[in-house]
Amino acid sequence: MYRQLFSLLGTVRLYSQTLFGTYRGMKLSVIIVNYNVKYFLEVCLHSVLRAAAGFEAEVIVVDNNSKDGSNRMIRDKFPSVILIENTDNKGFSKANNQGVAIAKGEYILFLNPDTVMPEDFFQKTVTYMDAHPDAGALGPRLIDGKGKFAPDSKKSFPTLSVAIFKTTGINKLFSKSPYINKYYAVHIGEHELAPVDVLSGCCMLVRHSLLSKIGGAFDEDYFMYCEDVDLSYRIQKSGSKNIYFPDATLIHYKGESTRKATLSYVRIFNEALSLFVKKNYSKRDAKLFILFINIGIILRAVLSAVKRVLKVLRMPLFDGLVLFATLWLIKDFWVLHVKNIQPIPLSSIYATFPVYIFLWLISLYFNGAYDQSYRALRVIRGMLIGTVVILAYYGLLQPGLRYSRAIIIFTGLSGTVIMLGLHELLYRLGIFKFIPYDKLPRKAVIVANEHEYTDTAAILQRVHYAPELAGRISPQPAKEHALASLPEMKQLLYTAGINEVIFCINGLTYTQMFTEMEACGDAYDYKIHLPGSLSFVGSNSSHTSGDLYTIDRSFNLTNFGHLRNKRLIDIGSSLVFLLLFPITAFMVKKSGAFFANCFAVLLGRKTWIGYMQERSVHNHLPAIRPGVIPPYYILDDYSPSDEVKMQLNIVYAQQYAAGSDVLLLLKNFKYLGGF
Repeated sequence: MYRQLFSLLGTVRLYSQTLFGTYRGMKLSVIIVNYNVKYFLEVCLHSVLRAAAGFEAEVIVVDNNSKDGSNRMIRDKFPSVILIENTDNKGFSKANNQGVAIAKGEYILFLNPDTVMPEDFFQKTVTYMDAHPDAGALGPRLIDGKGKFAPDSKKSFPTLSVAIFKTTGINKLFSKSPYINKYYAVHIGEHELAPVDVLSGCCMLVRHSLLSKIGGAFDEDYFMYCEDVDLSYRIQKSGSKNIYFPDATLIHYKGESTRKATLSYVRIFNEALSLFVKKNYSKRDAKLFILFINIGIILRAVLSAVKRVLKVLRMPLFDGLVLFATLWLIKDFWVLHVKNIQPIPLSSIYATFPVYIFLWLISLYFNGAYDQSYRALRVIRGMLIGTVVILAYYGLLQPGLRYSRAIIIFTGLSGTVIMLGLHELLYRLGIFKFIPYDKLPRKAVIVANEHEYTDTAAILQRVHYAPELAGRISPQPAKEHALASLPEMKQLLYTAGINEVIFCINGLTYTQMFTEMEACGDAYDYKIHLPGSLSFVGSNSSHTSGDLYTIDRSFNLTNFGHLRNKRLIDIGSSLVFLLLFPITAFMVKKSGAFFANCFAVLLGRKTWIGYMQERSVHNHLPAIRPGVIPPYYILDDYSPSDEVKMQLNIVYAQQYAAGSDVLLLLKNFKYLGGF
């Protein structure tokens, strides 16, 4: 019903505007669809409003039921913005069409929230569109968060060969080939103004009057991806041009607003591509097309899965090989040179070595040896515990398999030393990409005036994992007690070994920032800080999600290592409770419910310790399973108020440690059947 209503309203408005040739004096409507990217949206809106100064323009944000406080931020900081608040996630196409239905501008800019534009963006793009009536839509040159050109600024329609090369990922291997990588229209230069087939939907300036002629803006059958391909196709089919316009540049922190997961992205993208083919190609061609697309999906899925497995298991597999080699060498040395006895039968080795290595690796994993950041202590602890477990297992073996405890002990000691040495060597060679626990902090400079520098530095000191400040870069030609001025920044960054640049957008223009980013290059990370904001927004590449520093609460329960430990405590304690059930049943208030809870926790339906309020009350906290008991000590004659419960939930999520669950289980044991 709502879809037809918005479509009807948009059509009536478009036809009336076309007939009367007026947009009520409004030159430009900017439509942004937002979903849980508050800090990126804040920077985006700040840059858009700066660029729109001097234009009759409106900014419309359609929020798809964000839970991160985006709407409150818009109302507080950008009251002139028109806000549409959806109660569910309507997808990219439908949400954009909601904005189109109320837009009044002669031109409509469809813009992603994880983008930043310079002050002259509209002056350049709108001027071009005014002077070229044959241009139906225009897209800028895109760069990522490190100032590097993003190839999806311009694309070609998906012919069969284009689709095959894209869906299989072969185009990445031959990125410069005009034929194999035609999807990214590499036959058109980065700085060449030219008509193209497809413009990126992250930033697309469209002539409003054209939309009524091509059946509206976005086809709502597309939930995500390929809606820009469909719109570009209909614009070109109408006789208008899609112009790639490199004179205007835009930062796109690609990935943050959709959080692309490789395999999921491939599936959703190719489903959208199949939909486009069905709508616009003949039946025979569409069937052949979709067949090859599906083959491409399977190949890409297999390659992606293998790549992810190797990425995750690379270090454990390496450690397994090291432990196997060490175990074999220690075995030979012990048998031949220490005891001078008969060789151990291969059957015994095959029956025990794999189990020993598996137990060591499992112990390393559960002790966090493969977590970020890397700590040698975790490796030592994992090997020590693993060795103890193996010795216990050794004692349960039949006599024919118990050849020597010394081999296990010396392998544990030698393997630990060898692994630590090789980990360090391979890290320095760049083969292992872990982050050392004691790694020196990154060095950063802030581009700001003196006053803004002081304020920004004070906020940065309150941020977790913030870089070490080396000093200030003056945005003015004069240094003003700074390390350098903007013209000298590139040389200073290299000389001082700086890793990161923070641009304080107060006394500095986005245009200046763009210029310096591209001049200094992608060897550095860049962040943006707005006056009065508590965040530092940026991204390390176009292939990763945007990243940010913020003084908002950080939660231990978002960390994989803590979540893993919590689950291990749940499983381990449930097994112990079940093994001792005749005894534990007498120690709890409701033994039947306790027995059921043990299985519910073991099967992953519940966790022993969890939030004790409705989900709607704590939906801003990290998601965990429903809890059996709360994260506080229970008293029979006392129940904390909702405010106190909420605060205790927050503290638990922020400061979670495995020991806290153990202590709460012991203190609240009698309530594990309910309270």
